[in-house]
Amino acid sequence: GIEVALIEKSPFLGGNLARLDRIAPAGDSAKDLLCTLALQVIHHSAINVHTCATVESFDGYVGNFTLGVKKQPVESGQVYSGGQRPEGKNKTGDFVPFAGVFADDCSGSPASFVIETGVIILATGFKSYTPRLGEYGYGAHREVITLPELIRSMAKGQNQRDFLEVDGRKIRSMAMIHCVGSRQIPGIHPEDDSGRLNEYCSRTCCTATLNAANIIRQTYPLTRIYDFFRDIRTYGRDQEELYEQTARNQVVFFRFEADQAPEVFEKSGLPDNFPLCVKVKDLLTFGEEIEAPVDLVVLATGVEPNDVSDLVDKMKLPVGADRFLLEVHPKLRPVELPVSGIFLAGTCQAPMDTGEACNAAGAAAVKAAALLGRGHVELDPFVAEVNPEKCIGTGACIEACISEGALRLVEMEINGQIVRRAQVSPALCLGCGACVAVCSENAINVAGWTLSQYDAMVDRILAEEVSA
Repeated sequence: GIEVALIEKSPFLGGNLARLDRIAPAGDSAKDLLCTLALQVIHHSAINVHTCATVESFDGYVGNFTLGVKKQPVESGQVYSGGQRPEGKNKTGDFVPFAGVFADDCSGSPASFVIETGVIILATGFKSYTPRLGEYGYGAHREVITLPELIRSMAKGQNQRDFLEVDGRKIRSMAMIHCVGSRQIPGIHPEDDSGRLNEYCSRTCCTATLNAANIIRQTYPLTRIYDFFRDIRTYGRDQEELYEQTARNQVVFFRFEADQAPEVFEKSGLPDNFPLCVKVKDLLTFGEEIEAPVDLVVLATGVEPNDVSDLVDKMKLPVGADRFLLEVHPKLRPVELPVSGIFLAGTCQAPMDTGEACNAAGAAAVKAAALLGRGHVELDPFVAEVNPEKCIGTGACIEACISEGALRLVEMEINGQIVRRAQVSPALCLGCGACVAVCSENAINVAGWTLSQYDAMVDRILAEEVSA
């Protein structure tokens, strides 16, 4: 097989899946799925796993990439058992509900090394949206938590009993609020510190929320659940049935408009001493104002791309308005980037569920294997060409180039003198012509066309207009 180097930033394998318990819609165990796969990866002779590692430098082109990797250990203090960390929090504070996905010990001294590779697959994943202080009472009331926090709390133990317990508190009734940090609308939702909104749908939140609601109702039958939603988007196979099952489990639904979001507040005199109350104008009852007393409010937070700005700058990767990495074409080339030899996998390019992420990973792996299996790379013939006799080495073309490493200044001998001139790497050049436009000496052309040909075409057009 093809040798693989797996560079993982965190101390454990599995990403966000390792932080889950049951996977919707079938309720599969994340532990069973992930541990088996992780052990196969760890013990495979052709796979080298590097956890607690980041890419510090990038150079090269398709078939000849060079990555500078730094392995940064994390602080010690965690007890190990048989090479595996116990259930709970790992050294960086991330909760992992099970052991068995840790590839190696991340203690020791920092180490740097170089990896040479023919292709690169980016699978940098996502992070859960963190509500602003005070958003739906988050941070102001300890009874307001996020859905990932609820899932991790439930993963610690799901013994059959009458009521759900969270942090030692009995939950008699709870509210679940959808679209927190997703489908944000300018003028209605406040921007973050960077002036951005998450206008996209996170796609998986509805299914995850309904799945959690079903588990709670089936495991803790006396805990009542109120579901506050704008729209329910349970797309995909068997997911609409999950929605129907939630209704059969007697979850009560309230629908609200985006500009009339539910209010979470304390209210004195509530029956049975409920700590919080959720008020909403319910569209399902023609705008009737309804209040629900609850012990717990769960915010179904959306997903955001992990910050990969350093990789974007190093590799000159395209990023969409939603800050996810942008593929060449969503239908025809869904896992390819304009930089030849670099592919996408999973939620670094868009919100998707586990099945879709696996499909994307499989597609990226096949693309990478096919490219490496050919043993050679077919390059686009229409790339930039530099005339060293005209070039004066200003470097303006390098600043304008959108492909990392396609142009560089090199020393060469011309007429007995050592001078610096621009040089093109055909494997990296996209043939866009950005360098042609900024060259003050007209020293660059794109193969197949020359500036003199363009001048001739313009002269001809102007001559026809004058004669007309």
